[in-house]
Amino acid sequence: MYMFLAIVLLCRVELGLCWDQQVDSASLEAHSLDADDDCSADSSCGANLLQHRAKRYERQDEKKALVPALVDEVYTYGAPATHMPSFRNGATEDGCFPGLRSYTEDQHGPNGFQHQVDAAAMFTKYPHMSISSVCLHWETDSIYTPCTNTNNGDAASPSSIINGGLVYQNWGLHQENDYTDRLRNIALNGTKVGTHNPFDAARKFAFAAWRSYNSLDEERGEVAFGMSGWNLVGRANFHGSAGDTDAVSLIQERDTLDCAVIFEGTNSLSEMFTTIVEYGTGYCGFDNVHVGIRNELWSLTGGPWETDIKPKLKACNRVLCIGHSLGGALCEVFAACANSGHYSDPDYQRLAWGMKMAAQMKEVF
Repeated sequence: MYMFLAIVLLCRVELGLCWDQQVDSASLEAHSLDADDDCSADSSCGANLLQHRAKRYERQDEKKALVPALVDEVYTYGAPATHMPSFRNGATEDGCFPGLRSYTEDQHGPNGFQHQVDAAAMFTKYPHMSISSVCLHWETDSIYTPCTNTNNGDAASPSSIINGGLVYQNWGLHQENDYTDRLRNIALNGTKVGTHNPFDAARKFAFAAWRSYNSLDEERGEVAFGMSGWNLVGRANFHGSAGDTDAVSLIQERDTLDCAVIFEGTNSLSEMFTTIVEYGTGYCGFDNVHVGIRNELWSLTGGPWETDIKPKLKACNRVLCIGHSLGGALCEVFAACANSGHYSDPDYQRLAWGMKMAAQMKEVF
């Protein structure tokens, strides 16, 4: 009995879940990307984007020089964490990655005594990347935690331990409808905010994340039908040693020329070992990166990546990274490396792409 409670408490401390601090509407407005913002996920940044970035990077009063962002936003769903300490964004002053990390939680019993959480989101002992997060509840207020220069956006606190709460993994909260329905109907402090960004953008990109599990023809058709104005413009299939096939997709919005890299999540039993094997290793100039996820990303940024995805990223106005489950974990490491400024590192050179004028790309067949 005592061993069981110790395990539960350890999980709660290391994996930290929702706590009782909520964000009010004013704070949401301050940290969200409105639909008409110049650099939102849904709009065109215009011709002044590069000039704006150049001026920002030229500031001499910053303690640490910022690097040009290769990855502009990240959207993950039920993703395992990847690095100790939390990955920071080398391209932003506060170290936060724009976008949103989403995970689901149900609370049961008196005062929400029992917490059931998407199992994948609490699968590793590492902290998540520095990005705003939302703990998605159904028919009750969700919890939104903005990322700041002093907070990595992880809604983690030992308050539930103090209150005697118990935490359980629930793989039943890991499916597409668990995320899209909760993002569509999300409420903060009793106010519906599903039409506000970053939640509206996260709901839209959740559709793209789950389409990556399909065949090329299915993904192309479903993206064109379900994401108005977006096309599938690249797809690389990687064949693993265990007989599994992993896909990396690239979609582009016709009006803005923005793109999104989509990493497919776990699609076979053999890939479960990718996250189960858990110790730190080096990658892209970082220490203590989750070894299984590091190895997976290293494999995915070779071979077909070099011919089918990487050259096309030069034609993107802005680049987002999207992923469900393992795909989200890959986005964490991918974005951290891409925005690290570790230009001489072989892992960076294997992954990164050069700058080029954005252009509309053709659908892939």
